Amino acid sequence: MKPKYIIPVLCACICALQPEDSHAQAVKLRKDSTERYFNALDYTLQKRYIPQGKKVGNDMPGKNFSLSAGAGIQKLRGAGAGLPLYYNGSISLSKDFTPFNTYRVTLLGGFNDEFKQGGIEIDHLFNLSDYIGGYRSGAHMNLYTVLGIGGYASKRDGKDAKISGSLHAGLQATYHLSKNWDWFVEPKMYLYTDGIDGYTCNKRYDLAYGVVTGITYRFTDLPVKPKSEDAGDNLFIEAGIGTQADFVKNVRENLPGLQMLGPAASLSLGKWFMPLGIRGTIFGGFHYTFNPEQNKSEEVYAGGRIEAMVNLNTLFKPTLTDPKLEVNLSAGYELGALGHRSAMYSKKIRMFHSPTAAAQLVYFVNEQIGVFGEARYSRSQYTQPYKSGITQDRHMQNLGVMFGVQYRRRKADFDSRRGVFKPYNFVYASVGGNFPMRTTNIKGQSFFSLVGQQATIGYGRKYTPISGVRAYMEVGRYPYIGGGTYPFSIAADYMLDVTNLIGNYNENRIFTLNAFAGIVYTHHELLKNNYFGFEAGLQESFRISDEWSIFLEECARGYKGKITPSARVYTSKKLSGVLSGSVGVSYRF
Repeated sequence: MKPKYIIPVLCACICALQPEDSHAQAVKLRKDSTERYFNALDYTLQKRYIPQGKKVGNDMPGKNFSLSAGAGIQKLRGAGAGLPLYYNGSISLSKDFTPFNTYRVTLLGGFNDEFKQGGIEIDHLFNLSDYIGGYRSGAHMNLYTVLGIGGYASKRDGKDAKISGSLHAGLQATYHLSKNWDWFVEPKMYLYTDGIDGYTCNKRYDLAYGVVTGITYRFTDLPVKPKSEDAGDNLFIEAGIGTQADFVKNVRENLPGLQMLGPAASLSLGKWFMPLGIRGTIFGGFHYTFNPEQNKSEEVYAGGRIEAMVNLNTLFKPTLTDPKLEVNLSAGYELGALGHRSAMYSKKIRMFHSPTAAAQLVYFVNEQIGVFGEARYSRSQYTQPYKSGITQDRHMQNLGVMFGVQYRRRKADFDSRRGVFKPYNFVYASVGGNFPMRTTNIKGQSFFSLVGQQATIGYGRKYTPISGVRAYMEVGRYPYIGGGTYPFSIAADYMLDVTNLIGNYNENRIFTLNAFAGIVYTHHELLKNNYFGFEAGLQESFRISDEWSIFLEECARGYKGKITPSARVYTSKKLSGVLSGSVGVSYRF
């Protein structure tokens, strides 16, 4: 065969030997490439974009209802921008209708210095986190969108009530504390019709922004494991000392630098429900201020506060337990009294109240003992009457720093080494001194003209590791200007063992701290003769044997009316007080 025919013949043979399906595959690929295209609707409706939500149904216990209580602040913009912050409280009832959709009805009310307000809101909440990421059993956090309408009545003193409505929207971040309890934070923006501030103006709408935080109880359980397994887990007590001052403009201008600073101290008891907590604190101290006579003078204060706390470590990492270094934020409200001097004041002791907030760092040197530093801001408010008849509304800008020690009980350890508590009776006797509170003729007085004496005998019973009761009789002397009176008192108290509450019962413990509160009846031959009052205080007990203990006790009493002729009365209820301290011995049997 001639060479020019060889190559064409070989190519024909190779093509004949190839499988038929290879030709069909090539044809199929060409055909598919002409028919395949991108469908955006099909892509967005894939199942992974509509995940399965949590189970919701009317046959479930609780029928997916929830009850919430919240508190918050709101600030008007536009025509109402000059008004102070508006404080509100609310109660809400909500129901989950589908895995992603919840409807809520809220009753709310509040106030500021200019007006009072009440209203109702209806909201739709959409579970954004479950819709995007899918429902995860046992998850601690959810994010919702909020959209709703509202109707309100606002009233200023001496004016007719104004009716207004709103369209509002926002977000709600929810943290599941346990299978039934949630904590939420909800920032929102509002578009109001005119009248929300109690006035009618040419501008027919008002804008506002605000935030609400609170607690929700779910009647239908969620599969969430709480961080505390025992009621006593994560209880803590902390004591701190530091400094505080009022940095209001008038004081800053007249006391430059840090001349206004003074000492402060606090004692707190609280509990964590990680990442949330609650803390109660008693505090006191003094700082320097500038009085109307243009003089630098001391301003003494004391009070108590209650706060909600959030632990940022476990908030952002729920699986974390017992971090070595904690970052905590807190916010709450405080009440107290302050005393200052001026010949122009008609009343020198005034009651104050204030919102407060703090940031705290705690470093645990071992499992239960930590050291902390805390920065705090309080905006205290009070009224100051003058002898001229003028009453001035005052605001303080208090800034302070505290350093201290915290003892925290970790998970409860119920083992044989702690022993088994057995109820017991006890009797005790004590002696001490007292001071019927007064503010006049203090300087230059001898010790015995200011401080009285007292002796006490009592009987009690401790029923549980943390609870006990006692009753006692007391005789003594209450001093007053120009003499003294000899009262006889009978009292009954409930006693709370703070040490066992926080640290669990330990039969070998030497030191015990008790808090007590109760009622008291006092009789003496002056003035009204018979007085009924209340008392509260602390008792520090040191065990010296199985039966015997020695203790120190500090007590504050309040009576209706003047307990002595020179006693100072406080508040519109005309209450007088007696402070006392005692040392004694106790025998248990």
